[in-house]
Amino acid sequence: MGGISDSPRSVCSSNLSDDDQLALDPSTQALLDLFLANKADEERRFQELEQAARLQLEGIGLEDEDADEDLLMRLNAAAARPMVSVSEFKKAFSEDWQLSQFWYEDQYANRLARATHGMCSEDTKVAFLSCPTAFVAFQHAHPLRNAKLFEYDERFAVLAPKQFVFYDLDDLEGTLGDTWKEHFDFVMADPPFINEVTNIKLANAVSKILRPGGKFLLQTSVHMEDTGVLQKVYGTKPPLGPLVRTAFEVEHKQLANEFASWGNWEGADLFGKGDDESDGEENPEPKG
Repeated sequence: MGGISDSPRSVCSSNLSDDDQLALDPSTQALLDLFLANKADEERRFQELEQAARLQLEGIGLEDEDADEDLLMRLNAAAARPMVSVSEFKKAFSEDWQLSQFWYEDQYANRLARATHGMCSEDTKVAFLSCPTAFVAFQHAHPLRNAKLFEYDERFAVLAPKQFVFYDLDDLEGTLGDTWKEHFDFVMADPPFINEVTNIKLANAVSKILRPGGKFLLQTSVHMEDTGVLQKVYGTKPPLGPLVRTAFEVEHKQLANEFASWGNWEGADLFGKGDDESDGEENPEPKG
């Protein structure tokens, strides 16, 4: 992420006097100042996460006798750092619309985290594909050591460097290989682009990493169901089908079109049913 300059570049030639400089009207200047302040705050928050992540990585394989007391204290603090909340995540990471990134609403992400934790034990292996907001909410509520975030955007590695997995839908063999073959009990995925080709690539990724009999939750536009893409791509039988629409309606701040979620397990239609509307910051008890 690039640095933020102290002030915007002048729109005028530098040989003009201060009195001759073009000036923005007060309301426009206020908006510009707010934008620059928000970008500077985002940069600061990201750098804090990056520093903590670097300390975590430095602590891997480091014996206590190899570090002085001050370094050990900083390493231990970094290792114990809890996952940020969804609201904190949004302050550190802006949406990259070129990558089709649209963060979930805080309340929705936290409700989704509660429901997902209700299906997990401490040992459940959970993968989040292209849905960082869901991963953050899940790990903030009750972190599981076997949860992984699969992402193309490497900014998110600073959230949890030991739980981040880089992957590229256009190069699954090169970025995933067989490392995670049939590894995960539960896979949640949100295709970054709403089209059949992207869903085909995502289905290939999920099929590769989901264990036989594992649970799969897909979150995407209702348009994909209406046009028959979901049934065509994910099929009507295991490992990924048949997909059944759940009780959750996916909520984004920046998107107005209808999104939903679908699960491949028996009873998936009840997933999210009866969940209250509170933002659910409290830690849920995982299923034993």
